[in-house]
Amino acid sequence: MKPLLNSFGIFIRQITRDRMLWAICLAPIICAFVFRFGIPYAEGLLCSYFRRQTILAGYYLLFDLWLCLMPSYMLCFASAMVMLTERDENMAGYMAVTPLGKTGYVLSRLIFPAVIAFFFSILLTYISSLTKWNLLILSAVSLLMSLSSAAAALMIFSFSRNKVEGMAVGKIASLIFIGIVIPFFIKSDAQYLGAFLPSFWAVKLCTGGNIMLMLPALAVCLVWIWAAGCRFVKKLY
Repeated sequence: MKPLLNSFGIFIRQITRDRMLWAICLAPIICAFVFRFGIPYAEGLLCSYFRRQTILAGYYLLFDLWLCLMPSYMLCFASAMVMLTERDENMAGYMAVTPLGKTGYVLSRLIFPAVIAFFFSILLTYISSLTKWNLLILSAVSLLMSLSSAAAALMIFSFSRNKVEGMAVGKIASLIFIGIVIPFFIKSDAQYLGAFLPSFWAVKLCTGGNIMLMLPALAVCLVWIWAAGCRFVKKLY
């Protein structure tokens, strides 16, 4: 356990020394503040101007879901950037031959951040949400977001040679979360064309309130992790 904690400490120090990564990790807190106070204020202004009772209120859940996603994706993105940097500097290879091992390296660089992001997502969304959340549903959605973000981080590392490419691939990998908006704008059964996206099931879980939807949701997440993980393993090992 001590090598894992030491390695994770190095990971944290690398983030704090990089202004971009530091800003990325702070972004969810800023977004939480903007969503919690800015969106209702904008709703009031828009309703007053257009003389309507609601304009943005119907999309409050959508804002909450983006807020729930932010900690997981941002922290996992930062993790991918750190791993790319360490790969360029051959630090990953060095750590692999220490007592930490390659498995411990992956745990400290990807699994630990994803677990922290899971709890951070629950806390941040619960405090700053615009809608009422059932704690069980919120925990399930946060888990889906963390798993999806881990899959995205695997893709970023696997398809990038350096941090510059990683930032570009990160934008492509973030498309995995486009499923969040599909059920809000496509009301017909055509929305199920997005069922291959983990984020789609996060919305269905919120709107349906049926915890059994976690079964297809987890299955889709695991397929994404397996697909991205196969290339990740080849590149890392």
